[in-house]
Amino acid sequence: MFISFLKMLPLIMFYGFIVLLIYLFIKDKYQNQHSILKTHPVLGRLRYLFEMIGPEFRQYWFLNDKEGRPVDRDTQETIAKAGKYANTVIGFGSKKDFQKTDFYLTNAMFPLNVDELEVDNQPLMKTYTYQIVNESITSRKEKRNQVDIKPWYLTDENRVVLGKDRRHPFYVKGLIGISAMSYGALSKSAVKALAQGVAISGGSFMNTGEGGISPYHLSKVYEIIDSSFVPSDRLSRRMIKFIEENTYASHFELKKRFGEDAEKGVALLLEHGIVKERTTDLIFQVGSGLFGARKDGKYDEETFLENALRPEVKAIEMKLAQGAKVRGGKLPKEKITPEIAEIRGVEMGHDVESPNRFPLFSDMDGLFQLLTHWQDITGKPIGIKVVAGDEHTFDELAKYMRDTGKHPDFISIDGAEGGTGATYQEMADSLGLPIFSGIRILDETLREYGVRDQVKIIASGMLATANKMAVALSLGADLIYVARAAMNTVGCINAAKCHTNLCPVGITSHLPHLEAGVVVEEKRFRTANYLRTMREGLFMLGASCGLSSPTAFDYKHIALRKSDNEVRKYDHIFTGSTPSRSESTDDKKTHDFIQAHRDSKSSVKEEPEKSTEQVIYKMEERELVNS
Repeated sequence: MFISFLKMLPLIMFYGFIVLLIYLFIKDKYQNQHSILKTHPVLGRLRYLFEMIGPEFRQYWFLNDKEGRPVDRDTQETIAKAGKYANTVIGFGSKKDFQKTDFYLTNAMFPLNVDELEVDNQPLMKTYTYQIVNESITSRKEKRNQVDIKPWYLTDENRVVLGKDRRHPFYVKGLIGISAMSYGALSKSAVKALAQGVAISGGSFMNTGEGGISPYHLSKVYEIIDSSFVPSDRLSRRMIKFIEENTYASHFELKKRFGEDAEKGVALLLEHGIVKERTTDLIFQVGSGLFGARKDGKYDEETFLENALRPEVKAIEMKLAQGAKVRGGKLPKEKITPEIAEIRGVEMGHDVESPNRFPLFSDMDGLFQLLTHWQDITGKPIGIKVVAGDEHTFDELAKYMRDTGKHPDFISIDGAEGGTGATYQEMADSLGLPIFSGIRILDETLREYGVRDQVKIIASGMLATANKMAVALSLGADLIYVARAAMNTVGCINAAKCHTNLCPVGITSHLPHLEAGVVVEEKRFRTANYLRTMREGLFMLGASCGLSSPTAFDYKHIALRKSDNEVRKYDHIFTGSTPSRSESTDDKKTHDFIQAHRDSKSSVKEEPEKSTEQVIYKMEERELVNS
């Protein structure tokens, strides 16, 4: 009977296919939703098939290595190499189009050697990297090795300090941190991998995103630091063996392996100095939805302090705007799980749309009243996240800081290139200026009003590679945020399905069968390797420019090369009036004179027909500061 069935199978499949075509023809012909299917039944379905697979075909077959958006293939390859191999070495030269206008770092005639750099490379970072054993056209054989590599920290003298005047300043020895991506936008496995990777890398930091602090942001990892002591109890011995076999095992793994006794066992190991615990330095972000700082839909100071005073939280960021959506955030209902709903204090089954602005204030007085209140009650650095719209976006902010003496401890500036889990096309394409323009405007404005030395600037907006980070630091940034690059390190393939809960690799999906694609125990090391490799890249670029530390990058270290071959130092183009970061900005007399001149010309800004006077005024102002 089975043999007879096999003989009949081709015939069954043929007639089955005919029946399917007839069914699809009738269904397409008499439906009223899709015009192309109604006029071209069955055949029209090919259009939707090609439309669906189009991005993948373009990415791998048709676009060159520099054309893809928002992440081109070359950039993604660099990120992958940094995460897997802890290096970014290429062969045969750059694929960049050198005929286009772009920034270039100004190399020194006599660059520094590695032993001349001001870098802290102790202790070594324990991690896993891959080694290519054999590679052919159709396959690649790799071996995973445990290695100890240099971490590339800033020295204590060069570390960046957020909130130097606060009771609890935040000292940063790694220039690069993970940008704001909340639990909700990301899956819990992705948040775990990123948080644990930051903890392993040391020196860096992670922004929680506006969705509040989840248990996964609070990941803890452990390493053996004294194997000579042998505990008497069996549980401790088993836990030591487990941590030895699973480098930087997390408390989630220990709890899964040893149950509720794990917490007690770890406490005993920590007490005897057998293991060391690493956690992630967090920047707790509060957005206009007030998640993590609200109760019953309204601001609740007790809830805010419960999160803000956690030892893992080193700073708090008030999100006023984001590059990809200059408004509050959006979380589609498809991505809301009971746990996410509980953390955010929202209901299931509804899209979560944060207000366009904070409900607690609507002007500069209100902003600074809340900001300084948070500085007082937490003792920690408080910053704001902003986006530049034009040359005068931050004039009011800087003037208020100068006149009142109040100031945020840091300002995070996002560019239009910035990504997001969900936003509207019209916002992503038209609101906000690109990050390099934004950094320049913010830095120049703060300097013109004499308040630049009061705040640090953190820049974000597709700054995925060390060369772009170096340009951002030269333009005025003090620290760097990365988001999509961090997603790439844990497996993101740029499918652009973040808002659907159908991310094919599980990074932005909460469906268990998709989320399983993120293997935390492997991906956390890729995150750590990426952060460490970008830090090394910044030191190496700095050495090429004659700098002992990347914290010394300044305007004079970049040049703008135009497509017509004209080359000009950047500080001669826009910043002739702006003192370098190393020069004093406290000449209040000069700044007051400039501001009075600006105020007297304020009407010019409102009269387009006087644009020539604006230009003349700007030139006069720059000549004044130069003198």
